Amino acid sequence: MALPVVLAALFLVGCQGLKNSTDSIQGEITQKSPYYLQQAAESNGETKTNWQLLAVRALILENDTKQAFSILQEFPELLPIPQDQERQLLRAELAAKQQDSKGMFQWLKNINLASLSNEQKARYYRVEIQANQGRDSLAQLRAYINLEPLVSDEERPKVIDKTWNLLTQFTPAMLNALVIDANEETLRGWLELLQTYQNNKADNTMLQTAIKDWQDRYNRHPASITLPGQLARALGFQKVSNTNIALLLPLSGPGNKFGPAIQDGFNTAKSMSSNGANTQVKVYDTGSKPLTAILAQAELDGATMIVGPLLKNEVEQLAQSASPLSILALNQPEKMADRPNICYFALSPEDEAIDAAKHINIQGKKSPLIIVPRGNFGDRVARAFGEQWSKFGGDAARVQYFGKLGDLREAISRGGGMSASGQPITLSSGVTGVAAGSVDAIYIVATQPELALIKPMLDISKASKSAALYASSRSYQAGAGPDFRFEMDGVQFSEIPMLVGLSPALSQQGSSKYGSDYSQFRLFGMGADAWELAMHFAEIRQLPDFQLTGSTGILSTDNNCVVHRQLPWIQYRQGQLVPVK
Repeated sequence: MALPVVLAALFLVGCQGLKNSTDSIQGEITQKSPYYLQQAAESNGETKTNWQLLAVRALILENDTKQAFSILQEFPELLPIPQDQERQLLRAELAAKQQDSKGMFQWLKNINLASLSNEQKARYYRVEIQANQGRDSLAQLRAYINLEPLVSDEERPKVIDKTWNLLTQFTPAMLNALVIDANEETLRGWLELLQTYQNNKADNTMLQTAIKDWQDRYNRHPASITLPGQLARALGFQKVSNTNIALLLPLSGPGNKFGPAIQDGFNTAKSMSSNGANTQVKVYDTGSKPLTAILAQAELDGATMIVGPLLKNEVEQLAQSASPLSILALNQPEKMADRPNICYFALSPEDEAIDAAKHINIQGKKSPLIIVPRGNFGDRVARAFGEQWSKFGGDAARVQYFGKLGDLREAISRGGGMSASGQPITLSSGVTGVAAGSVDAIYIVATQPELALIKPMLDISKASKSAALYASSRSYQAGAGPDFRFEMDGVQFSEIPMLVGLSPALSQQGSSKYGSDYSQFRLFGMGADAWELAMHFAEIRQLPDFQLTGSTGILSTDNNCVVHRQLPWIQYRQGQLVPVK
């Protein structure tokens, strides 16, 4: 009797393994790709196909798109419906990894949602969100709404926050043009929540009452149960004390070339402010002693707020500290963490590249190329540009590198041009998108001498005739004569308002001290804006759409309270500088 029992047990184990492999193509993935590949190698028939589908899914998560595609190509054309639907979903996810929006739409349309499990539906809506990014905001909003009930309790607040963030980007014209179905109660609730916020955000007491009324009417709405984080912060808005500021700057040691100009701008803005007389500022030299000692001393001295430090390693150290004070750091760490008492403000070239991508997209361009110097700096700027551009969907942004100034001079002396070709930018996720269209916008990150050579080289190759040209603030310096301005005709460039005459009072103060030293001039403007941000710290920390018009641009913050700058754009036109409208 023992032998039949053993055989029956083995039969049941085998069946259970087969059942699990079948079920899990519609469930959660639990293993890495080598496990599934091994199981597939030891199986055959429908079971083998299930293991292969799981392996492809794991490979996509591991960013091994090449092997994932290879396995998908091996499947027979006809598969049973559950397996075929999983295959179509995997093809859509693979297209998403490759930033291929056309592929995403192509494979999604072949899927019957009713045949999918909840886990598969969640994956479907994630691809749909990505496919509609920068293309159809309403479709993207509906996908977020459909995704929310399918995610875990841990992920739900993140989905709600992303839904609200997307909704707040809708312009009045977009909102007026919306047509929603009678049964879209959740979407209607989101729209009413947005209107409630916009109508009452100027008065916190009225906002609290209005949100409570909305929650009573939509008591089962996901945002009623879990308010979006930005909205919750707005409801809890409280002024913070900033009457005793500790200004932490490197006045000796590393960074001592930067600290004095920032301090000068901070003090100048303070002297011109109505709050200046009521605010005490004490400066601490971060080059003189360890940061922990300075923080302890600042607290003993009665500081209610810290502005600084400047150096990245010190900012990373500060972000790990347990200081209860409000902190406006003048740089940002590599890895961001949302701390309720810290905001980050930096004159970042990456930030300028992000702003450039937005500007070029608004101008209707589809296939941009960024030209940057070879090296770490160029890689960082190109990646920031590419990351932002990927959010708009469509063709991937491309990057092209140039060498030293001497190399450029030698090339142009030989009559050589510069082709506008480049290669798709590899994003931080390791994804490289598809760049199919011809280049219609070229963003050049170069100094003035470099730009003076690159522009003619693009002209020689006739690249600038088919593409609009843009440049970063690195190319704008004092002393550019009429020959340079005429040579740059048509080029648009971004620059902080103070340096192009849009902040006259501070511009006059700074120019008398720094003249044509624009690097110091920009630090002076940063110091001035640090003062303004310190005076409005509660607003930038707690109010989701608060903006401040500063000397270095229009300032706003993201979810981690990183301050971003929107720069004005200027164009060279017949030897003159003209604002871009």
